This record gives sequence, C-alpha cells and structure tokens, in this order.
Amino acid sequence: MKPELPGFYYDEEKNRYFPIKGPIPGAKSSSSSRTKQKPDPKPEQEINYQKRTNLKALKLVYSRELNGNVIPVNKKMSNFKDEIQKTQASYPVVWRYGSTEHIGETALKQFQVDVQTSVGLTRKNILVAGSAGGCLSILRVSKDRQVYDGVIECDPVSVLPRKENDTEEREAPEYIWKPPQPCLVALSTISSIELIGRSDASENSHPVNRALITTLGSTGRGSIFILNVAEEVNILTTRSLQGNVSSECTIWTADCNISGSHAAIGTDLGAALVDLETGKGSYFLRSKSDVFALQFHQSGNIVHCGLRNGAIVSADLRERPGRPFPRLTRHQIRYQSSSKTGQTTTNKQWFELQGNINPSHVIYMPSSLTCLKTLKTSDQYLMASSMDGTIKLYDQRMVKRGVGVQTYEGHVNSHTRIEFGIDPSEQFLLSGGDDCYTRIWSIKSGQLMSENKFSNSVPSVVCWSTDERQRDRKDSIGHGAWLGSREAIFNLL
Repeated sequence: MKPELPGFYYDEEKNRYFPIKGPIPGAKSSSSSRTKQKPDPKPEQEINYQKRTNLKALKLVYSRELNGNVIPVNKKMSNFKDEIQKTQASYPVVWRYGSTEHIGETALKQFQVDVQTSVGLTRKNILVAGSAGGCLSILRVSKDRQVYDGVIECDPVSVLPRKENDTEEREAPEYIWKPPQPCLVALSTISSIELIGRSDASENSHPVNRALITTLGSTGRGSIFILNVAEEVNILTTRSLQGNVSSECTIWTADCNISGSHAAIGTDLGAALVDLETGKGSYFLRSKSDVFALQFHQSGNIVHCGLRNGAIVSADLRERPGRPFPRLTRHQIRYQSSSKTGQTTTNKQWFELQGNINPSHVIYMPSSLTCLKTLKTSDQYLMASSMDGTIKLYDQRMVKRGVGVQTYEGHVNSHTRIEFGIDPSEQFLLSGGDDCYTRIWSIKSGQLMSENKFSNSVPSVVCWSTDERQRDRKDSIGHGAWLGSREAIFNLL
C-alpha cells in the first residue's frame, strides 16, 4: 500500500503518482469528496443607506481640502457645492406626516406670514393645502415641537431611508399642526393656490399675507377666493367675476403677477385677466381647448398658456396701437393630432385661437399640458409636462425649431394632472408619477438622480419653501420640498 501524498493520487496499474486536477476518471464517488467544494455564497447585505451618503460626502470634503472648491469628479472638474447637492438629491430623506390624508392632494403652498396676535406682530410659517373634496386647510409649520390648544399635531415618521437600512435616530426637520376643521368647505375641487404678491430677498422684505384660491366648479361654475392670514382668525372672501368673463366656466389653474394686482386664470373657455381688488376681468385668450396650465412671464406683460390639445401659446397683454385691449385677433393654428396608439398622425389639423399671440412661436407637446413653469435665472427657458409622461425644457428663442433643449426621461403619467416642482437654486426637477414613484432630475444635464416609492398614491403636487432669505444663504446647500397625495403630506430633504 503506497502512502498518500497531499495533492496526488496513486495509480496501481501504472505504478505512479498523478496530481489531482479535477475528477479522477473511473474513480469512485467517495474519491470525489477529496476535491474542495465552493461554499454557498452569502446573501449580500444592503449597504447602510445613510452610511453610503455620508461616505460619498466625506470623499468630496476630502477632495475639497486638497483641491479647493473646484474638485476632480469622474475625470472632470466640478464645483464642490454642486456635487454635494447632487449627493443629497440622489439620497433624499423623506418624512410622512400623520393625520394629513385627503387634505393636500390637489394644491399645496407654503409661505411666511406676519400675524397680528395679542402679543404683537408674529412671523409664522404656514402650509395651505387643498383637497379634491373642496376642503382648504391651514397648517402651522415650525422647526420646534410646540403645544397649541385646539389643534391636532401631525406626527412625522421617517419613510426614507428605510428603517431596515438605517439605524440612525433623526429628528424631524419640520413639525406641522392642523386645525380640527378646515377653514373652507367648497362645493368642488380646489384647483390652485397661489401667493398674491412675491417678497424679495432683502432683509426688510414683507411676507406675503394673502393667497388666491380657485375651485373647478361642480356644474361648470368655478369660484375665486381671497385668503387673508394676517389675523389670528383667517379671513376668506369670495371674489365675484365681473366684466366679460363668464361665471359659467371651469377654473383649472391660476397665477398672480409679481405686484399682486392681477391674476390670470385658465378656464374651459380660454384665459382671462382678473383685477383682484374689483373682480373685473376680461379674456386675453379665447380657445375651445381648455387652458390647463399658465404662468406669468417675469415682466408681467406675457402669460404662457398650456392647452388641453398640447399647444403652448404666449399671449401678450400689452395694448397694440389702434387696437385697444381686450379686442382679440383671430388665428388659425396648425397642429398634429395624436392617435389612440400614441403615434402622431401625418394629417395636420387646425384650431382657432383669439388673442395677441405669434403663431410661429407656438410650442407643441404630445398630449394635454399638466404643468408649466419658467426659470427665474433665465426667463427664456420654459419647462412643460404633458399627460403622456413627457417633460421638456424649451428655449423660447429656439421654438421655431420645435424641439426642446433638454428632455427628462423616466417620468410616468397617462391621465393625471401632476404638478412638478423646481428647487430654488434651479438645479433639480422634482415630480411624482402615476406609478407612485417620486423622481428627481438634474435640470442642466437631464440625468435622473433618484427614484423612490414611499407612497401608495400619486404625489400630485409639489411646493418649495418661500423663505427667500433662507434660499440665498451661502451656507445653505439643501432645500426641503412638500409633496401632497391622497395618502398623506410628505417632506423631502
């Protein structure tokens, strides 16, 4: 009997040793046990969510210490502050507030107010929420947990990152309270909430104390309300439409000019300009296609209107010599209709518009408009979304070419009027989707930074903080956003 040598086996017929390189031909099954078996791979554990974010941030800080504010990233030079903001956008923190279901799924707006109380003038943060049931709720917002009489505290719960991926205890960035009863119970869905007048970024700026509230109208009779929050008891007054603006119309959307003197409303009959003090109004755009979205240009002379048929037109409010406003010019606009399969037909159709517009500057989206916003840093850029899930950024100096300068892929929508949000630094785009996911894109590059599902209903409205002084702080690198859905109100950082 020949002795066994490690790594070799003995062949009696050939009377020699052979190295073990694999299964031995003709050997018994017992000999196969000599070969090593690979252990079962261990299940991969997900990296701690917060640890992953902190690790990337530490690498950026380390690079800044070596290179200054301009650091190398992926073989390119980039600004340190921009990269930190991208890290925050890629790994957001989300809080869900209890007792806020069915109160903010159609309109949401946060702003600062100076309220006259028994102890004097007090500055407060409030969140005004509108629901599909016609309820308007005013929520108090504070960074400190306080005790209020007669109000309900909405307990914040962290929903992102997931608890199983993050063991770090964190305090909520904002606490909110709601009154036991809404301040308004309308007969129809609240369609929009807009601030009347906008404060600047100076230290002596005055907060906005009034808001414009519009409703769809249960039987085609939309309503306009003015909300005054300068007193402890909120005052809500109805503003009756006068002039040639029909009261038998559905009000889909609204926007106020910078001075707060006038508002533009989008209806099923066109777009009208309304004097907020007198209620007198007149149409500056007449169309058989509903105006779903609109926004004032920063100059206050132009209103961008997004129609149900997918067209975006810019109406000039200034009077023409010899043609006094509101006399409107008729235009025949040519557009491409979409078939049921989503493919664009070759046959071009015509629709009629009345207003002071330039037909050659009309922009066409594939489907009905859902939201429309201009960038404040450059008012030549216009961002629009449609119900087929398309989100595009247009340069109004290049609209004759008919293409957007940037497209944001990944958005999901088929039939919902979803409002997107642009952060105060105008670097990121935030929007919910029909699939209940919330996505963040880089406005400049179009890159999808993150997509997360933390709600079982569509996050249909977005608003950012209106605290201008906080936006302009040089050490501020992140801004929170409020999202409203049927399930709850969320705060995203």
